[in-house]
Amino acid sequence: MADVKKLEIPGPIGRLGEAFREAGHELYLVGGYVRDKLLGGDEWAKPDADATTGARPKEIKRLLRPHAGHLWDVGERFGTIGAVVGGFEVEVTTYRSDLYTEGSRHPDVRFGDSLEEDLARRDFTINAVAADALTGAILDPFDGRKDLENGVIRAVGEPLDRMRDDPLRMLRAVRFETTLTRPERPFALTTDLEAAIRENAHWLGSISAERIRDEFEKVLRSENVSAGLRSLVRLGLMPFIVPEFMETVEVEQEAEFHHKDVFEHTLIVVSSVAPDPILRKAAFFHDIGKPRTLVYEHRCTYCGAKSTKKTPEEGECEVCGGRTIPRKIHFYGHENVGAAIARRAMKRLAYPKDDIDAVAHLVAHHMRPMGYAVGRDPWSDSAVRRFVRDTYLERGGRVLADVDLLLKLARADITGSAPRRRQVAVASWESLRDRVDEVRSEDAIERLESPLNGNDLMRVFGRPPGRWIKPLKDYLQGEVIEGRLAKDDRDRARELAESFAREHDLFGEE
Repeated sequence: MADVKKLEIPGPIGRLGEAFREAGHELYLVGGYVRDKLLGGDEWAKPDADATTGARPKEIKRLLRPHAGHLWDVGERFGTIGAVVGGFEVEVTTYRSDLYTEGSRHPDVRFGDSLEEDLARRDFTINAVAADALTGAILDPFDGRKDLENGVIRAVGEPLDRMRDDPLRMLRAVRFETTLTRPERPFALTTDLEAAIRENAHWLGSISAERIRDEFEKVLRSENVSAGLRSLVRLGLMPFIVPEFMETVEVEQEAEFHHKDVFEHTLIVVSSVAPDPILRKAAFFHDIGKPRTLVYEHRCTYCGAKSTKKTPEEGECEVCGGRTIPRKIHFYGHENVGAAIARRAMKRLAYPKDDIDAVAHLVAHHMRPMGYAVGRDPWSDSAVRRFVRDTYLERGGRVLADVDLLLKLARADITGSAPRRRQVAVASWESLRDRVDEVRSEDAIERLESPLNGNDLMRVFGRPPGRWIKPLKDYLQGEVIEGRLAKDDRDRARELAESFAREHDLFGEE
């Protein structure tokens, strides 16, 4: 890799390079496209490319337009013009240097005049390799190819200066370490880069939530998500992303059910689910409420009375005055606390509302399968139908969460459980999954509704719209789910609605 002298340039990009050269400007491919081509050729490279040139934005637009199927200039004030060229999304940027001042979320952009100056302001040596867009000849003034070959994430020049130029680079360092790592070639940050990040993690406070979210999302969806999250915690970056997650570190759990603390258990669960964006975030947040709900169940050594305390220290029995000692750990209601934390954290990171609702919904319900596992009596078919229905979330015809996602999360949660209980838990999970499949084969449980909608109920009772409709619809829908009312039996639904309204004095005295 370090000996590679040139890259093969795709035809559309080569023609673009020729157009710039004829106009008296050089054009170089830079950044991720060059890095990924060096790493693994076409297997790594994506159909988009960054390029840099000495031409100013207006000239870039003039040169791009004859070759572009589509052109956009939203980044023009920062020197960037984008275009679709022969199937490639190309963003061409004028040589420049960016500088973020502490407390500001907008960089001071200055245009430059040379490729060397442009490469010197880039974040890491592996991203400071350029390839001539016409000839493919490589320029590598900072030995980025050597660092790629050795799996090293090294800052260009002084790490402190590069991180100060744009503090988001601290997150990018972890992202590259996480996403570029392969079993045959792990990547790691240099010690001076790690030190610069640890000492200045607070600089992330000047970066917009959207930019932080995008880098965090790339770590969450990577194949090495566990290592990425561990690095975010180790380097002191997590407090500026999801500070509540830091509370999970070294929080012990009941040894009978878990063989890791909450932090380590979470890493196992996140790594065990597919890189679906909603599922990965649900796994990340699923136990985040445990630290705030932790209580110790104490038992008196004399009379056996039970009590709960927030600390494990021995105490005095309120019944007989004897000595109490901790026997068990509980996290009562942690799923609801966790769902609330997930909502707040994701809102801070400017996630879309649908994503927030989907993740919070899964977190709030993630203990439901455990209820099936520990229940003394087997669930009835109606209980399984209600479980399927309760875990379903839809908005605007789009399914945000459902029982399939929840069962995937539950299966991963089992992976992080104590080995001696894992076999029993897996058998219970398989039983629940089979029951779900069975009841779903009979009907589309998620879409079961009341036979009478709001308009129907207004006609039945001769009343205008109001709050009275919802309890009636919920009651009728519940009867359908329980199997006591056919989904198309409108006559029976009317009788039940009228009876419900009388029994609950729904309209009061009239």
